[in-house]
Amino acid sequence: MFSDATTLFHCATAPATDRRLSRRLIDAWARAARGHFPSWAAFQEMDLGDDWDWIFAIDIKRSAGFPFFVYVGDCLSKLSDVYLSGQTDFTLSLLDLAASDMYAAAAGEAPHFREDVLTLFDGRRIQFRAVTAPLADDGSTVSHVVGAANGRFVEQTPLRKV
Repeated sequence: MFSDATTLFHCATAPATDRRLSRRLIDAWARAARGHFPSWAAFQEMDLGDDWDWIFAIDIKRSAGFPFFVYVGDCLSKLSDVYLSGQTDFTLSLLDLAASDMYAAAAGEAPHFREDVLTLFDGRRIQFRAVTAPLADDGSTVSHVVGAANGRFVEQTPLRKV
């Protein structure tokens, strides 16, 4: 586990221009869909620029109890070592939380959005945004899920004395 998450979140905290990552991913997904689910192979050919650093893909068929990642972006991969506090499962990382929506996107056959304020293992809070969307090798049966996640630190206001 990281002893200091500050350097980690330099990468994992999206700059202001990247706070619309979820919308850009869903726009790309919709363009690729054209009346059917896009495939993971087709999605990989898309020019998503620096957004690839924040994207993950999961093979649903190979996920048994845990997500089977077929792709994790460079910055997003660092979230796999950032754990949450105050949860019932203290082994839950930010990447695990983003990936946990894979079944909601697959079952709903539509994009699934998440926005939470989470407490990290070191007590700091982060505004966390994630989206997952279904993909299908054959255009109709969901086989993969693509997702994106990022966040920013939330300003902590000191408690007022009464």
